[in-house]
Amino acid sequence: MLALFLLVASTHFAALLSPGPDFFLLLRNALLKGRAQADGCAAGIALANLLSMLLVLVALQALAGQQGWVWQGLQWLGGGYFIWLGVSALLARRQLALPEASGLATAGEWQAGMRQGLLASSLNPKLPIFYAGLFGLLREAAMPGWALALCVAWMSLVVLIWDLLLIRLLARGRWRDWLGRHVSRLDRLCGALLLVLGVCLLWS
Repeated sequence: MLALFLLVASTHFAALLSPGPDFFLLLRNALLKGRAQADGCAAGIALANLLSMLLVLVALQALAGQQGWVWQGLQWLGGGYFIWLGVSALLARRQLALPEASGLATAGEWQAGMRQGLLASSLNPKLPIFYAGLFGLLREAAMPGWALALCVAWMSLVVLIWDLLLIRLLARGRWRDWLGRHVSRLDRLCGALLLVLGVCLLWS
């Protein structure tokens, strides 16, 4: 069970490392509105992730008593989605051009940032699919309820802490340059872990 949790946790974190829509939303708020609104945006994104995970767990619990082909179909869907994400990340050859901080950020509000982050992440249809695959694999391994609750708390905190740290790192030119140089390596790391997780889900 520990090995499976480490695989799921590392895949989740690798997906955070690979810049996606949330990354650019945080970047825009940090550069244009300032750290306070960017921090609120990070909190909104973390809350959206938490709500998505809880929704997925409720849905999986409701489907637990359904016919076997329903559960098997969800596993195939989740595994196929992870493999598609993994292959896409491995084949990606993108260049990440990050703007310099202009110093002209307006006085943004924490609450406005939180609303923006919560709305943007909640409307992302890929988020529940991603968590459905993760928790589908954990439930297939008969992980007890308390362990699933710890997973939810852990991943929610990781999203929040990483996003807050990212806002502060992006304020430093050295870290923006490092991310721009290594984005393709991060994509490949994320892709490899997603492929492994997808294969595990299909195999189970």
